[in-house]
Amino acid sequence: MKNSSVRKKRDGMHPWTILLIMLVLSAVAGYLIPSGLYDRVATPDGRTVVDPDTFRFVTESDLSLIGIMTAIPRGIREAIDVIIITFMIGGAFGIIKKTGMLNIGVKKLVKTFETKKLAIIFVLSAVFVLITGFIGVPELALIYIPVLMPLLFALGFDSMVTVAISLTATAAGFGAAWSAPGTVGLGHVLSELPMYSGMGFRVLTAIALALTSAVYIAVYARKVLKDPTASIVYEDDLVHRKEIEKQTENEEQSVYPRVKLAGIIAILLFIGLILGVIFFTWGFDEMSGYFILLGVIPGLVAGMKFNEVLNAFVVGLRDMLVGAFIIGIARAIAVVLTDAMVMDTIIMVLARFVVVLPSQIASLGIFFVTTTFNAVIASGSGKAIIALPIMLPLADITDVTRQTTILAYQLGDGITNILWPASGYFMAALAIGNVSYKKWVKWFLPLLVIWLIVASVILIIANLIGFGPF
Repeated sequence: MKNSSVRKKRDGMHPWTILLIMLVLSAVAGYLIPSGLYDRVATPDGRTVVDPDTFRFVTESDLSLIGIMTAIPRGIREAIDVIIITFMIGGAFGIIKKTGMLNIGVKKLVKTFETKKLAIIFVLSAVFVLITGFIGVPELALIYIPVLMPLLFALGFDSMVTVAISLTATAAGFGAAWSAPGTVGLGHVLSELPMYSGMGFRVLTAIALALTSAVYIAVYARKVLKDPTASIVYEDDLVHRKEIEKQTENEEQSVYPRVKLAGIIAILLFIGLILGVIFFTWGFDEMSGYFILLGVIPGLVAGMKFNEVLNAFVVGLRDMLVGAFIIGIARAIAVVLTDAMVMDTIIMVLARFVVVLPSQIASLGIFFVTTTFNAVIASGSGKAIIALPIMLPLADITDVTRQTTILAYQLGDGITNILWPASGYFMAALAIGNVSYKKWVKWFLPLLVIWLIVASVILIIANLIGFGPF
């Protein structure tokens, strides 16, 4: 009887529901908020950015019933790069899971951390922050969650711990990334700063955020270890654990002969992915293609037949279906607001808030404006193109260094990427991890407040020391 009630609760709200509600609200807002427009100008390197002195209200709008009806297909098309890599991650993971190497790895790690379970939270957080700080791809959280789930379940943790480590560590690394091309790299181009300057201060910022989140997770995880019913996702996990155990049993029955060698190759291939992004500036196309190899090569090395590899790949794709479509639906929200021509109006109003602030706290204004704007545009580079050409002149007027402005923009973008539903990879991660948005917000809000305070202190320090070179 209890299990049936658990199943009901688990199936109560579909992961797409909150996004569909937000899509409807965005359409309503598109008719209520006045349409406005900045002129766009081409930069010497071919980018199109806004001219901050050209805002005007307009009467025309492209928002229509047909536009609203087609918002989801257009959102999927605009987010296709992220959707494809999500499917490729799922396919690769499907093969890796089928070989049985994950099972072997879990057993070894459980043995290693059996007497120091909480330490794994800090180890994993450090690794994920380091990876994301270098390459700036928080979407890798989508592969961390299914890999970590069996391990952390075996150690006595819950789904929330798994999702939290994956999301908070990547958010901390992305929010203070020192060499991410889409945020800090683009920001430095737009602000004419030396490329990837200020790296040391950003590394310290990432450490502060990651350490804070790891401690917060460890405090919660300790409660779960002492009393599993204290878990915020206890009832959901009763079903989820059985599914993981069933999958594990199936994997144990089909462990292939050369699985250890395949596991080593899979790890080396993942390191190769990171090096490709760092040294060859790989984008989503290259990473998506590489994930196919990351699954197929270890599968064949493990001794799987080619048909088995392909079947496992398809199973992995299917497992990512709900999460992948979440990304497209989330992007549809921005599509509707763009049709309504209210994006520029929103950033204009937010910018006016910054310009009236005293110089000592103007950087905080930029930070909080970015966190707010992140609710409608989750893309870091997309926000940079729209917001930074407006924020940088405001920073000059208020005596905030451009380097501090870029850091404020980064932090505002990264920290709330795991709060707003418009962030497609974040909502997909919750779906993959079987954590509802409502429970995530309840768990995450105290940490968010702590992060906002830490980030504010860091920005005040950056302002006081004249974080530069300018």
